[in-house]
Amino acid sequence: MSKHKIYPFAVAVVRSKETKLISKDKLMQMADAPSAEEALRVLTESGYGDIPEGGVHDFEKLLSKELTDVYRSLAGLIPEEKLIDVFLYKNDYHNIKVLIKQELSGVNGEQYLIDGGTIPVERLKQAFAERKFADMQEIDGKAVNEAMEAYAKTRDGRYIDLILDRACFDTMSKAAAKTKNEYVCGYVVRLADVTNIKTFVRVKRLGKNIKLFEEAFVPGGSVSIDVFRSAFESENPAAVLSGTGYGAVCENCMTATFTRFEKECDDYLMSYVKDAKYQSLTPEPIVGYILGKETEIKCVRIIMTCKLNNIDAETIKERVREAYV
Repeated sequence: MSKHKIYPFAVAVVRSKETKLISKDKLMQMADAPSAEEALRVLTESGYGDIPEGGVHDFEKLLSKELTDVYRSLAGLIPEEKLIDVFLYKNDYHNIKVLIKQELSGVNGEQYLIDGGTIPVERLKQAFAERKFADMQEIDGKAVNEAMEAYAKTRDGRYIDLILDRACFDTMSKAAAKTKNEYVCGYVVRLADVTNIKTFVRVKRLGKNIKLFEEAFVPGGSVSIDVFRSAFESENPAAVLSGTGYGAVCENCMTATFTRFEKECDDYLMSYVKDAKYQSLTPEPIVGYILGKETEIKCVRIIMTCKLNNIDAETIKERVREAYV
């Protein structure tokens, strides 16, 4: 993609949508709400539609519709570019996981399918049922077969997630490289690195062996698996990881609560995403808006889930991520 290619209409549309994103103050208002019902009211008054028929326990329907509307409204803004697809492949791979687990378990997983990937859900379902993986565009058919074979041998559903997560990051990384957009490539690299750092910390804290981490390691990042192996053997793994350029999130990774650590990882990614707001006429603001909206919905999900489990407001606020606006 040429560095000089501009999209005035697309950016104008996104700038308008940015004004409707939920601010950090509004998220804090939801956290302070006396009940889940009141928090949901704040959300609907912020543009998320009407309260669902099932009430507060159906809040996920609001989030699903909101995110689907975002994907649909932005997909046509720069149709000649595959830039937005980079961020939709994760939904395709999520849907493949659901279809595999549904077939293996016999339990209907329809409610977990996301209508926000590069492949329409109905077409994906048909292609999967007929095993026509070549019809599934960027989905790695070999990885799908490998995941199902791994489950058949081990009866461990964990391998379905591990194998397809690796395939997803590989797909995202290759697609990002094809866009030749530094911002998009930079985000995918950082996302892969942060994903691996989170996995490393989780495995290390659980006292598991390095093999478990190696199985879960995803491609596309800048930190090699050898660095993680060195950190695993070190008496001070945080110091080893802090030398990778991710000191901001690794310094206290072994001592902070895991909830706090995950928040710091997400906030680190958001600090990168926010750079898109300062670009004009290029595709970066479109990407930034998508990622900002996904983070907004993640924050809403955290708040609503906590409210339904009677977690106090201060604890909820500690878990809420930085907002895009």
